[in-house]
Amino acid sequence: MIRLGFAVRAVGRPELAAGHGRGRPPHLSRALAGLGDMLVYLSQIGAHFYRAALDLAPGDAYAQLAACAPQADALAEQVVAAGLRLGVHLPLGLALGAPDEASAAEALTVVEATAALLERLDGGRPPTSTMVAHLGASPADPLGPARFAARYMALSERARRRLAVEHEGAGPSLGALLALHQRCGVPVVFDALHWEQHNPERLPLALALGLALATWPPGARAEVHLSTHRSEAHLLPGKAGAAPRVLPPRPGQHADFIAAGDLERLLRAARGLAPFDLMLEAKAGDLALLRLRAELARRAPELAATLG
Repeated sequence: MIRLGFAVRAVGRPELAAGHGRGRPPHLSRALAGLGDMLVYLSQIGAHFYRAALDLAPGDAYAQLAACAPQADALAEQVVAAGLRLGVHLPLGLALGAPDEASAAEALTVVEATAALLERLDGGRPPTSTMVAHLGASPADPLGPARFAARYMALSERARRRLAVEHEGAGPSLGALLALHQRCGVPVVFDALHWEQHNPERLPLALALGLALATWPPGARAEVHLSTHRSEAHLLPGKAGAAPRVLPPRPGQHADFIAAGDLERLLRAARGLAPFDLMLEAKAGDLALLRLRAELARRAPELAATLG
């Protein structure tokens, strides 16, 4: 069964404190409390994959982990009982491939501390939770992949077993990250929208998906991302007497919901491939997941039966 997941915010339950705005993330104790509340809702809607907002600041990450250890252990019991897979998308500014050594050192601290937290939340299970990162180097920087590879290999086994890298719609392509996997063994997250936007290798969908899934080690269940490209414009209300403006969608911008046809195409391409879990990157979060389930059951019940 493919577990469908959504990221951070439950639009259908706005009172659940699941994330944070810009700036310094809240103390880990608050993030874990929000996750505890979210677990109840995930159980109610039958969702078993969730991307949590568990950002840690490098300066006091380990102090927060120590302070919150009992809270995390109690939460782990609920996570295990629910059969939940947790995911974390590391901050976009985190850069294991960066040329700046100070930035890279901070990134290594955050990766290691997040891995320690996820290990705790896995509650003694085999590694289940995943951290997703970007390469953290410009495509024009020829040394970026080598720096990422060296720093990835310097991580603890605990961190390497939970870290995966994602290709980008306007950055390193899937082909570039497959080459990075050959260099250091890091698993690659397949992102369907990014593949559509940036596929210089001209890989067809089934082959691209299969190559990415094959980078995950035996016993590890791959993570795949699905979103629909936003096509509608936004109305930006006017302020201070200014007229409202219509803004066209940005390249690569995620839609509020997922088109059922996009999911059908991915699932048909996945036939015969290794199993994976699917993170829905839609702005409507839980509502997008619930609507997509219902639409697929109506349109393609044989495919809907493969989802959990």
